[in-house]
Amino acid sequence: MLNPKTFGHFLWLVRKTWITRGPRLYYSQFGEDAVLREIISPRCNKGVYVDVGAYHPVKFSNTHALYKRGWRGINIDMDPVKIETFSLARSGDVNVCAAVSNEKQLKEVYNFSNYGLTSTIDPIVAAAEVQKPISVRTVETTTLNDVLEHTPYAGQEIDLLSIDVEGHDYEVLRSIDISRYKPKIIIVESTLTSIRDVIDSAIFRYLEERNYRLVSWTYLSLIFRVEKSQIFRTQL
Repeated sequence: MLNPKTFGHFLWLVRKTWITRGPRLYYSQFGEDAVLREIISPRCNKGVYVDVGAYHPVKFSNTHALYKRGWRGINIDMDPVKIETFSLARSGDVNVCAAVSNEKQLKEVYNFSNYGLTSTIDPIVAAAEVQKPISVRTVETTTLNDVLEHTPYAGQEIDLLSIDVEGHDYEVLRSIDISRYKPKIIIVESTLTSIRDVIDSAIFRYLEERNYRLVSWTYLSLIFRVEKSQIFRTQL
């Protein structure tokens, strides 16, 4: 005869081992928003973000969790279909269809799926793809400064700047006047695989010269922050 206490403990152990599921910890592709949750004070329920290469309003989003907390801002993507999804799901934000670079010029957009992660205006990144693009179109790029100037956030300080544009990230970073917009946290995609390469990179040097510190590295995303801000959970 089975001991009820022993059998009950066994069932509990089975549930804890195979059945129990933890809560969803993040929406971002690599947990970037989980890191943000640790950096940003839980009392900071209003802030401004700018998400360049926003992709999707929920899936793989670095800003969706903040949107749910009450933050608002600007989502930018060069794919009009993606911006349509933001207009449906994130109507409280300003959603802009634009290809962002450090200067205004004509560039080709390489699309590798109807709604994919790898659309790019960088020909080197496009050439590295195994498959051929399903479409190529020409767009005129603009700067991040120019995009911001045509929104209600013109001249307003930014709490979070997220950049994920498939190989063109440094150019986008250079296209915003950091001294004017003063982003407190900057997330930039990077495909570098060693800390030495990261430290030697143009992105790292550019931000270090402007008093940003690298505080996290989540696979393909480098997360930088200024030394002090009221939005942070703790001061450094």
